[in-house]
Amino acid sequence: MNAVQQEMLRLYGGNYEQAGDKPQVLFHNDQESQYERFSMLGRLFDRETQPFTVHEIGCSMGHFGDYLRSCYPLARFSGSDIYQPFVDLCQERFPDGEFFQRDVVETLPAERYDYVVTCGTFNIAGDAPREQWQAYIYKMAAAMYALARRGIGMTFLTTYYDPGRNRADLFYQNEKEFMDFAVCTLSRHFELDEMGPLYEYGIRVYRPEYVRTLYPQAAFAKYFKQK
Repeated sequence: MNAVQQEMLRLYGGNYEQAGDKPQVLFHNDQESQYERFSMLGRLFDRETQPFTVHEIGCSMGHFGDYLRSCYPLARFSGSDIYQPFVDLCQERFPDGEFFQRDVVETLPAERYDYVVTCGTFNIAGDAPREQWQAYIYKMAAAMYALARRGIGMTFLTTYYDPGRNRADLFYQNEKEFMDFAVCTLSRHFELDEMGPLYEYGIRVYRPEYVRTLYPQAAFAKYFKQK
């Protein structure tokens, strides 16, 4: 287990053991701010009119699954987490879904999903080395993209915070650097969503083959010859 995973287990596992099933365990101030983050991810699915699958990395207590039930009833929810009590809780809460204790970066699973998301997983870096944290984010994004048939969604803390309001234990993902990574490594088709009230943003990256289905006209064919 690497330093990033060890710090995640310490932070999230410790919170859960002390406080139980609450949004604050996952470092949300309340359910309202938690659902604002979920809505940034949910815009991935706004075009869906038929059943589709969503896999959450860091599924924790399944709160995103509850959100999907309310806002996207066509979604079939599943998830992965490195903390076994979270996996057990999700399986109990969503008996029709599949939940796994695993690190998809270490070993890429055989399963594939329409969408793969993670919400705020990398906001609290704690004592983990920042270089390792950043490298792991890129590795995770690549693994998520490999698992997704249509697209991925991630949320991060913005680098555009008010002066003096940053914290040493938090990780602020540089927007430009992540966009460059996405375009050069994953896909040029992305949406950066920083319009909400939180000092956070969502980034949604789509596979070219999925985007092509949204623009089937012959006039657009030439734009999809490249990645």
